[in-house]
Amino acid sequence: MDRARAVTDLVIPLFRNVPAARSGVCRICHTGPNNKPNGEPYEICSSCARTVNGFRRHAEPVVSISLAVEEGDDNGLFRLVARKEAVRAGTSWLSPETLMAASLSRFYDAHEACLIQVAGGPFTMVTTIPSTRLDRPIEAFHIMPRVISMIGALRDHYKPVLLPNDRYAAVLAGRDSHPDAFQMMGMLNGSQALRGERVLLVDDLFVSGAHMQSAAYTLFKAGAEEVVALAILRLIVPSAWHENRRSIWQEASDQPFSFDRCCLCAAARRW
Repeated sequence: MDRARAVTDLVIPLFRNVPAARSGVCRICHTGPNNKPNGEPYEICSSCARTVNGFRRHAEPVVSISLAVEEGDDNGLFRLVARKEAVRAGTSWLSPETLMAASLSRFYDAHEACLIQVAGGPFTMVTTIPSTRLDRPIEAFHIMPRVISMIGALRDHYKPVLLPNDRYAAVLAGRDSHPDAFQMMGMLNGSQALRGERVLLVDDLFVSGAHMQSAAYTLFKAGAEEVVALAILRLIVPSAWHENRRSIWQEASDQPFSFDRCCLCAAARRW
């Protein structure tokens, strides 16, 4: 844990606190929903409303370690995690793999109890979402299995159980979910293959929720008792015309980031 703390402290100014669910904060993804005609915000954002529509069960809430933006001067964390660009930290270069593993390790150490409370008990399995990109091999592209292998608290429970269904890759790319976008591996295709499992589903980036919710639905369909979604980054697009997103990003930028708070426990504490 000392190593994880040392690595993340090098780039701590890049992180942004994820708000707790409240009026103006989506209860699923913890970014800003649109306002109703009467001016009051919806409970969930339009993106989450779309990606969970039609699913009997979905992951709720989605826990993210940090907010991030894609453009502008504050996009350093996005470049590192999403674009897999190394960044200079002090006198050395920090690789995406190292930073992602350190971030997950430090966050999980601080908030394992928060995540377990959502799951209804200790996790029995950890898994990741496979790449749905068709232009390069899955093994060569997706970094998350290697990241999980670097985290002692997670690697012993790690099991790759999901495969992408290439037929629906374009659907996910269009930021829509689909119940058949993923399938269980080999002999795990039975409806009770994951019966009783409490699964921690980990990904690097949450944008629309299409990948995360489609993967979670597949796990639930296979019999998982609970699926808790954990992402390193939640992409947010603050803009002048979107009051709730703009205010959330401003709040996150104004407050010092702390690994000691998360979007689950923040509501019960004063910071």
